[in-house]
Amino acid sequence: MNLTKAQFDSLLIWLHPDREVAGRKYQAIHAGLVRIFVRKGLNDAEDLADETINRVICRLPNIQASYRGEPTRYFIGVARNIIRECRRRKEFATGMVDIKVDPKPHPCEEHDCLGHCLDYLSDSRRNLILNYYLYEGHRKVEHHKRMANQLKITIGAIRNRAFQIRLDLQNLMRQCALSEKSPSHATHGVGFAQKSNYQ
Repeated sequence: MNLTKAQFDSLLIWLHPDREVAGRKYQAIHAGLVRIFVRKGLNDAEDLADETINRVICRLPNIQASYRGEPTRYFIGVARNIIRECRRRKEFATGMVDIKVDPKPHPCEEHDCLGHCLDYLSDSRRNLILNYYLYEGHRKVEHHKRMANQLKITIGAIRNRAFQIRLDLQNLMRQCALSEKSPSHATHGVGFAQKSNYQ
């Protein structure tokens, strides 16, 4: 799901009118979701926590006015549904026959665009986003803690920085895709973004 800043801001407003308090609640909810998924033995706990929050944001326009009670409970309810989905997928996967996959897939335009868009980020932002997605599962959680310690900031701050960089990359990717389709741009990314905007 491609989240916008407006969608994320609407989530914070729903959590609490004070943005600072809402930010702390968001971090606490995310950390709580990660713990729930870890306790259920799911390796990609942090990704599943992100997926839970994405689904809530997607449903927010329909529930914001009518929902009563602590928002945390709604997140937990969505997380339970995701856990059930994961279990069903796991059960289905155990009965599937292995399929041979070409180890050298053909390069696609999306990957070309991503590589070019990464070049538009400053060195510090590019290194942060690449390091953020370096590991999977429990190793990723530990790696994020090390990153936070090295930068002397909180896990929540690391996550928020990665979220903002991801938004910028998504915008760049959309511009790059449009540039690819335009006959006036013969090379990757020419004229589709100003690097200074993504420092």
